[in-house]
Amino acid sequence: MREAAEAGDIGAMTTPTREIELKFLLDPAAAAAVLAALPPGETVVADMAATYFDTADHWLRRNGFGFRVRRTGAERIQTLKSALGADGGRDEWEWPVAGPAPDPALLEATPAALPAGAVLVPLFTVISRRTLRMVEADGALIELVIDDARVEAGDRVDAFLELELELKAGDVAALEALAGRLSAVARLTPTGLTKAGRGFRLLGAGDLT
Repeated sequence: MREAAEAGDIGAMTTPTREIELKFLLDPAAAAAVLAALPPGETVVADMAATYFDTADHWLRRNGFGFRVRRTGAERIQTLKSALGADGGRDEWEWPVAGPAPDPALLEATPAALPAGAVLVPLFTVISRRTLRMVEADGALIELVIDDARVEAGDRVDAFLELELELKAGDVAALEALAGRLSAVARLTPTGLTKAGRGFRLLGAGDLT
């Protein structure tokens, strides 16, 4: 669930939003069954490319953070995410950026402020086609996303299909109830592995939790 900062208020965006979501692996048949089970609504499909950055010694990962710049059309968003908390959520900071390179100065007002002299380098890329639906269920607003994605780290590739259910407003019980209803019509395999975790696993650095 996210509390959005006012548009263009960079200062406010140093305060994180809290992302609470459930994540599942699925196959193409399950993806089709999930979409067919939803009430009528607008479906948005977008192609996305995200490059993940860290220092050469993975300072951000070692301190529990994932950091990327993601392009959707002409828009680029720089995102910092924390590790999962006890509530199953993670803190998230987002800023618009002008180009493909990150702006490390924006991290200075977050818990992920880099050590003096640290240099960010690109590590891996996530390419995805995202199918998105907003679902109203049990008094909550839930963002349903199906990502047909692959992680590329040099010549190493990890392709996967995943479902994300993110609570935008309302009670977390509604999130769990929707997951239960969808599990009745499609095979959903719960996973805690993030896209960043997949990338670091390809690099042999272990999972980012």
